[in-house]
Amino acid sequence: MNQQSSQPQRPVPGQLAYDPASDRTGVVQAVHSPDELLFDHQATGYRVAFLRPERGGVEWTADAATLRFPSGERGR
Repeated sequence: MNQQSSQPQRPVPGQLAYDPASDRTGVVQAVHSPDELLFDHQATGYRVAFLRPERGGVEWTADAATLRFPSGERGR
C-alpha cells in the first residue's frame, strides 16, 4: 500500500521551487530554521528557504512550507 506523507517534504538545495507569496520560481539555495538566522526574515513558518532565480540574480527568502514544486522536481 502506497501512502503519501501528510507533512510536506523539506525542499533541498538545487531543487526548483515556486514561491506563491512572491509569484516567482527559483532554485533553493538553503533551508534553515528561523532560530539559525541573525536577521528578521519575516517568514511565518518553521523553515526559511533561500532561493535565487534560475538564471541568476538577487536571492530572496520564503516560507519553506509554502513552496510548490514543478512536476518531477519533488524528491530529487
